[in-house]
Amino acid sequence: MNQPSIGFYVHYHGMGHKHRAECILQHLTLPATVVTSNLDRLSWNGPTLKGVVPIACDNDDLNEVGLDRAGDSPGLHFAPLWSTNITERVAQYTAWLNTAQPDLVMIDVSAEIAMLTRLASIPSVVMRQHGDRNDDAHQIAYHAAHSLLAPFPERMEDDITPDWVRDKTVYLDGFCRHSEPTCETSMSFESPTIAVMFGRGGTDLTVEHLCEAARSIPDHQWIVIGKDAPAAHPLPTNLQFVGWIQDPVTYLTAADLVVTAAGHNSVMEVGHSGCRFIAVAQDRPFDEQTRKARILDREGLAVGVESWPSAEQWPTLVARAKHLDPTQWQSVFQNDGAVQAANHLTEVALWSRDQRVSGERISL
Repeated sequence: MNQPSIGFYVHYHGMGHKHRAECILQHLTLPATVVTSNLDRLSWNGPTLKGVVPIACDNDDLNEVGLDRAGDSPGLHFAPLWSTNITERVAQYTAWLNTAQPDLVMIDVSAEIAMLTRLASIPSVVMRQHGDRNDDAHQIAYHAAHSLLAPFPERMEDDITPDWVRDKTVYLDGFCRHSEPTCETSMSFESPTIAVMFGRGGTDLTVEHLCEAARSIPDHQWIVIGKDAPAAHPLPTNLQFVGWIQDPVTYLTAADLVVTAAGHNSVMEVGHSGCRFIAVAQDRPFDEQTRKARILDREGLAVGVESWPSAEQWPTLVARAKHLDPTQWQSVFQNDGAVQAANHLTEVALWSRDQRVSGERISL
């Protein structure tokens, strides 16, 4: 009998979902297939990855009149009417389910894909994210799933999470792309340095924000990672842009302090690097980063703020951040959460295959 197989639905916003899936794929021993929109053109890695299946994006070529009806159903997050690409997307996904017959689908993330998977009679494991997910669509998707994965340990759980969701959740230790132990960096700065790093998921951070922050802490050098220097814009002498770099860890570990978005992957990468940092919440659905920033601040893992600070706030925030104990992150990364996730998915896929085979012998 063939080995059980696992599908990964990977959402297309930013790169965080892709990075998270690839971390788990590295430790998976069962055959796996990725299903995604837009990201299928990128390179994907995983020792048992059999392929990447593209499906139409639910955010392209929408019918403008139908878009006004996208939120009609409280059980779905996004269901506009009269958009043929969404009809195609549903057909492509369910056709793949019918052909591939995966034993399990890991969903990161989509309430609609979660419900389609359950309606197609295939078990799913749903990846949780921070934020207020107590809306009907999230709750229905959570109920429909076999289990939930939280890519963070239980100490980082939100106070607003219902008990039944906690009970259904498998909490993971931290993991990120840079999972190897952080090495001593050979880079050093001549003056106290603050590194600013934001990801590709979209940001409301402006050059003027950065200029204002640098002017408010003039005795520190500010190094901005992930943004190019603006043309024809006067900058403070203590503000430098280094653009997009593949491995920012060298800069992060050399800096005295890091300022980053409160997105999951950014937080985990900075925390794993053992940095003291300020996590600034970006505007995201369901207050995802706002809730995460509060949790980080609550746990003493970072100084969490809910919006970009004013010039007057920076000195106090920097002073607070410099008193953080970065060894707190050692408990978050006590084990490799990606290994734990892969083990759980394997266990559920094997269970699903056994149940499928047993059920084939039953006639109702």
